[in-house]
Amino acid sequence: MAYFPMFVDLTDSNCLVIGGGEVALRKVNVLLDFGAKVHVIAKEIGMGLAALSEETDHLVLEQRDFTPFDLQDRKLVVSATDDSELNAQVSAMCKEGKIPVNVVDNQALCTFIFPSYLKEQNLVGAFCSSGNSPSLTQFLRNKEKEVLTPKLGELNEMLGRWRQPIMELFPDEAPRRSAFEQLIDYALCYDGVPTDEEVEELLMSISMTL
Repeated sequence: MAYFPMFVDLTDSNCLVIGGGEVALRKVNVLLDFGAKVHVIAKEIGMGLAALSEETDHLVLEQRDFTPFDLQDRKLVVSATDDSELNAQVSAMCKEGKIPVNVVDNQALCTFIFPSYLKEQNLVGAFCSSGNSPSLTQFLRNKEKEVLTPKLGELNEMLGRWRQPIMELFPDEAPRRSAFEQLIDYALCYDGVPTDEEVEELLMSISMTL
């Protein structure tokens, strides 16, 4: 089974995690890292989740049994319990309701899986082995750290600010692509990230040569 690589905007999305242990905590941390609002329901809430809930208003904890009503209006659901029967029921209900669902350590019950990822601000690199080898994806993530540095995260933010002005300055695709490539090459050779004034000066220079 191969999973289609797709990045989804979870900012302020209503997500549900069923389970209160360490595995649930790891999934909650990932969802929070991408701006989701996470509701955790579990019979027992671990200390890690309890501590995390004190640090963010994007996490709500409820210590009780799961009910089918809890699936209402969810963007996605994670079932991270040690109850295989409950996990299967949650998966079936989510699939019927067309809600993306991840059942931890049971790929057959999932409609999505969590990749191994590296994130620098809004720049994200991720690896997925379709569930075959989490160790391999972790290895690739660690290797990626050599490339996807904090500087690239800053560069990505700078390019985002300049995207619209560059599109207006270079309306044709080929010159626009060349301008972006030259700007990136310049920034990668720069000690830090160029200021907006330096970017503007470079773009004016590029526009006169294209």
